[in-house]
Amino acid sequence: MVVSEVTRIEQERLNIKAVSQSRQGGWMSWEGVTDRHLSWSYLWKIPQARLSFLIRSTYDTLPNPRNLHQWFGTEELCPLCSTSNASLQHIRRAVFSGLTMDSKGEWFGAPTPLCCLENATVENYSTGQIYEVVLQSTNTTKRNPQFVGVELLQSFKPLIISCYALVVLVGVFGNYLLLYVICHTKKMHNVTNFFIGNLAFSDMLMCATCVPFTLAYAFNPRGWVFGRFMCYLVFLIQPVTVYVSVFTLTAIGVDRYYATVHPLKKRISVLACTYLLSGIWILSCGLVAPAVAHTYHVEFKDEGFIICEEFWMGQEKKRLAYAYSTLFITYVLPLSALCISYLCISVKLRNCVVPGHRTQSQAEAQRARKRKTFRLVSLVVAAFGICWLPISVFNVLRDIDIDLIDKHYFLLIQLLCHWCGMSSSCCNPFLYAWLHDRFRAELRKMFTCHRQISIGIPVNNCATASVVL
Repeated sequence: MVVSEVTRIEQERLNIKAVSQSRQGGWMSWEGVTDRHLSWSYLWKIPQARLSFLIRSTYDTLPNPRNLHQWFGTEELCPLCSTSNASLQHIRRAVFSGLTMDSKGEWFGAPTPLCCLENATVENYSTGQIYEVVLQSTNTTKRNPQFVGVELLQSFKPLIISCYALVVLVGVFGNYLLLYVICHTKKMHNVTNFFIGNLAFSDMLMCATCVPFTLAYAFNPRGWVFGRFMCYLVFLIQPVTVYVSVFTLTAIGVDRYYATVHPLKKRISVLACTYLLSGIWILSCGLVAPAVAHTYHVEFKDEGFIICEEFWMGQEKKRLAYAYSTLFITYVLPLSALCISYLCISVKLRNCVVPGHRTQSQAEAQRARKRKTFRLVSLVVAAFGICWLPISVFNVLRDIDIDLIDKHYFLLIQLLCHWCGMSSSCCNPFLYAWLHDRFRAELRKMFTCHRQISIGIPVNNCATASVVL
């Protein structure tokens, strides 16, 4: 993957001042702060601010704006496309219209000539980066953009699709059953189960949005084919569902801590639980907002290729600050909270002594319950840490220095790390519901009742049991 980072811009204040003047007067001011004699070789390296200003200041005022060489003393013919009537048109198409580029650097950090990219169009594009695309040009030919490492990724396509299909099948079906039981069992309408239901909903939504679009984007040679609206919508929903799942897992751990370690303290009400869950969704949307604001839908018409990616141009410090703060809030902090909560639960259960005389069988049964609880607690913490560790490490390495990851394996590693994170949606239903005897009994009873109803057997004995996970 090649990412061109553009960082240099000179005489920004002069350009901004000139833009505020009238078009013809502004052109003269711009002309006065730079060398009027330009060559094609230098024209491609002009800071984008000046090119953008040139178009705004002169295109509507020149008698014949297509004759750029008459104004700059450049060669009459473009040395690459051998045309004489498209000089300014090339720049006008290549430098995206309607932008305020005065704070930006050189476009793409050329050496790629602008006229070779004349059909690149961008909506609300404010960056000088190109995502994973190598645009190479010769004197008279153009090569198609290529993703570095795509061939390796394609060789693993059957295996990757199979693994993702398993995640979708288990994640959607398992979480749907969990939601179904909670919604159709009134005695399960308590705070703990509402947390688990919210977790199941976010995990199911994660499987339905993250996986299909990620696979289609990764393997489709045309890139993003779902349109501009879906670009922003999907890139909003995907991280929101992940953050909601993470924060809900943390809330479940804290809730279990208070229920076990401080059983006499008043539990939060259903209304407070509703506010808390709403706050989790709002917080998740707030965390995603900066990333969505830097997401762009970029179309290369000549190449037949579209990208939908997050770019931060000229804001490296802000990007790193956002990345590391998000990592801390969505991984380090929740993992620490889970570890502390379940460690306190384990210590409390280990030191718990039942009053009165116990038989040997009762003592052994209690020890077995403690061991089972400890194993379950360990699985919960390990599943969260292991599932989200690869993608967290990958993001840190990418932010520190993208060259730390071999570009030929970059896409494959990224997809595998993403799969590990998505697999958490399969683990959660088992860890928080299916491993509990009461939940399985309630589910079995519910389906038994439905089967009896379907064959006409009375259902008086299908009483609903209380299930508290």
